[in-house]
Amino acid sequence: MRTNNVVYPSGVRPFAAEPSVAWDWWARHGFVPLDVVVEVGLKSGRLMRLAGPGRCSWLAGRGRWVPMGSEAVMNATARAIRSGQTGEVRVLLVVRDNPLYVVAELAWASDRALDEVLAWLGWPMAREAGRLVSVRDRLRARSNDYWLLKAAMAALGLPETSRDLPALPGISVVVSARGAQSVLAGTAGSVIEAAGRLPGRTPWECVFVDDLSKSPLRLPAGLPPQVRLVRAPERVYRGGARNLGQELSSHPVTVFIDDDLQMAPNYLLEHAVRHLLSPYLVTVSGRMEYLEPTAPTPERLPYGKSGADADAFRGLGGVSPDEVYRLVQRGDLVASRPIADIGFPSDYMGRGPEDGTFVAKALAQGAFVVPVAETGVFRRGYRRTGDLEAVEAAQVDAFVANLERQRRHLDAPAESGWTAAR
Repeated sequence: MRTNNVVYPSGVRPFAAEPSVAWDWWARHGFVPLDVVVEVGLKSGRLMRLAGPGRCSWLAGRGRWVPMGSEAVMNATARAIRSGQTGEVRVLLVVRDNPLYVVAELAWASDRALDEVLAWLGWPMAREAGRLVSVRDRLRARSNDYWLLKAAMAALGLPETSRDLPALPGISVVVSARGAQSVLAGTAGSVIEAAGRLPGRTPWECVFVDDLSKSPLRLPAGLPPQVRLVRAPERVYRGGARNLGQELSSHPVTVFIDDDLQMAPNYLLEHAVRHLLSPYLVTVSGRMEYLEPTAPTPERLPYGKSGADADAFRGLGGVSPDEVYRLVQRGDLVASRPIADIGFPSDYMGRGPEDGTFVAKALAQGAFVVPVAETGVFRRGYRRTGDLEAVEAAQVDAFVANLERQRRHLDAPAESGWTAAR
């Protein structure tokens, strides 16, 4: 069922409500960060408000809501699933980490299987019985259908109403750079222009990480104090440079972008507003273009692109890591802090599939990966070749070695950190 550009699962019915009502309630509470939970009333009489992995869920008991951690959620729901219980569900937009404050009722359904409800929230669709599960296996058990986020945005009239927000969560931009002196000014300028489109009280910063360029990089003069450059003490490659930038950043949302990319002026606004509605999110641009040196900067890039449309992203659950890489290979990712803190594998040398490996791990840990079609990135004045035959043999060998490292990373436990796969 499709309503307000939201594709609802079969049998799920949206609540009819004017966005202005939810918006006014949100405004009265200071536009605090929000989240989507699913209230489940089981036929056994238990009432729960379930959140996604990594967040607190809640169980109703003795007139109050009792917090439940991830293990408690999995134990309680496993028992209900084994006994075949179904439930009445309400999808609620609430103040983050506080189930008492409901901003909007988004949808409802009756007689719903609990494992399906958990999949809506990013939990694996198959029981794992306490065993260690690899990233690869967890991907097969995940749904990336992000309809809950779309329903929340529709309930608030976003993104159109985002211009009325007084502030958004702080946003950090991390630029991994090496030997890129000629393009730094353009990249920095695009970040500054995009930051100028954020609501006035939104804090931001931009950290360029020089990955030990042979000639140390220098920022242009006259940049605002939010833009700074640090030089890695040793060669760390792109993944390590991004990790260093994340360690030095301070805001709840991080943009990771390559040194030769520029962002459209609406880039930060379009991405940041989505992260205000979910704490476990990776957003990626739905568009990347090449511009001539003298071409004017586009206000935004055109909607859509083959291979990066919404249907392809919603179908990420159960696909191969190769499909993940195909959809996120443009060189920019935006992650909520809990996901950004997962970090990138730092053992890829030269050209590596850092983005695809990071996103696979994020999906395996419960994040949703969402395309933002309303904005994008561009390269100006040249095209970076992706033809391996045009790359020196040593670089080809390094890339092949990186693919073997990726295989080992994907076969490692989903919940563990990165272990060097040299």
